[in-house]
Amino acid sequence: MPERDDDGYEPPRGGSREPVFNNIPPGVLLIALPIVGVALLPFIAPELERWVFAASVVVSPGPGQVAPQQPLGPWAPYLLHILIHFGLLHIAMNLTVLVSAGRAVGTSFGTDASGTLGFLVFFALCSVAGAAAQVAFSGAEAATMGGASTGVSGLIAAAGWVMGGYRGMLRLALPWAGLNIVIGIVGIGIPIPIGWVAHIGGTVAGAVLFPVLQPIFARR
Repeated sequence: MPERDDDGYEPPRGGSREPVFNNIPPGVLLIALPIVGVALLPFIAPELERWVFAASVVVSPGPGQVAPQQPLGPWAPYLLHILIHFGLLHIAMNLTVLVSAGRAVGTSFGTDASGTLGFLVFFALCSVAGAAAQVAFSGAEAATMGGASTGVSGLIAAAGWVMGGYRGMLRLALPWAGLNIVIGIVGIGIPIPIGWVAHIGGTVAGAVLFPVLQPIFARR
């Protein structure tokens, strides 16, 4: 029987102790494979890579500056930014958490069509929330942002829900949010190219949205 938290939330079934990289849910693959594909574009199709970058990166112009024209318009990057990464370490870290946390969360949604759709919707909403938070915070200065860490941050909070209900979510989400607050404070004196506000925005979205969306899409 799954453990029931004190608040009455019952963590969804599926939190087995199998190896992390076994039985990856389809939703995780549908996110990971395009990310890897875009990372390979500079070696395969440089012109296409430049187009994808221009269409996907989030751009927040500084005061008095005009936002650049992007191929798919100004709103598409709020989701498509998850495809853009800045270096091997950046993409490796995001893919590692995507696969590890995403396996638990994706399994809880279910691996059928409904569960896969639910997982993708959840990840997309966390990504959009993270990007919107970063743009809102960076309104006073120019900034560009890319990376799947917005959605991945939502998965961290959701994995906590899966493993231990409300308290489990807090055990994972609060340290991650706290680390990003520290990064933001340090960044006041030493610029650090990390979208810490985007991470917090994605984490908050994940903490709120998972217990709402999971029961809708998961088939009991």
